[in-house]
Amino acid sequence: MNKDQLQFLLSGILFGFLVGYIIAYAVHEPQVVQQAAPVPAAGTMGMGQSVPPAGGAAAGDSGGGSMEGGGDQMMARVFEEITALKAAIEKDPKDVRAIMRLANMYHDSRKFDQAVDLYRQALAITPQDVDARTDMGICLYEMGMADEAIAQFRTSLQHGPRHWQTWLNLGIVSLSGKNDVKTATEAFAKVEEINPGFKDLPMLKDALKRASTASPGAS
Repeated sequence: MNKDQLQFLLSGILFGFLVGYIIAYAVHEPQVVQQAAPVPAAGTMGMGQSVPPAGGAAAGDSGGGSMEGGGDQMMARVFEEITALKAAIEKDPKDVRAIMRLANMYHDSRKFDQAVDLYRQALAITPQDVDARTDMGICLYEMGMADEAIAQFRTSLQHGPRHWQTWLNLGIVSLSGKNDVKTATEAFAKVEEINPGFKDLPMLKDALKRASTASPGAS
């Protein structure tokens, strides 16, 4: 997935403001009210997009009873693709494209531990892949390892200092996982510098103000 397709993947609630996006990762921290969801850099290549709905209804078709059959076909195609990807990786353990495809599918289906294993495998081959490292950081965060996630974001920024998705996730995880308002403020400022058109910047700023008010002693 190219970078231009990534801007509208937020989900859950950012302090009660950010709603209606695709990936539903809701996180709640009492000291900062409600937190944001991490934003995949290369995700949504799996269940949501790699397998289009089968047997779409024709014009004028009411579709009665067709969705169940289409869903079964979709799942069959998903499992078929997973099997094919595993076979490709077994045949060539350095097939980064297949590794990343499968990693993103696991990421999107919230099988974070399996996704992390695959991201690590990909990064052993292409350590400068900032998308892979950022998405691995999201998985680590979802697994309860905020410090490890932040470390991966920092490494990602060494390779891609203007990768705005990494800065965004660094800010989100720093705020929601560590209540680190200072780092989040710096990270969101970089998002604004690199991607000033990101439409949720005002909400991020308001979220930071609310976090500062809720936790005046936060770092």
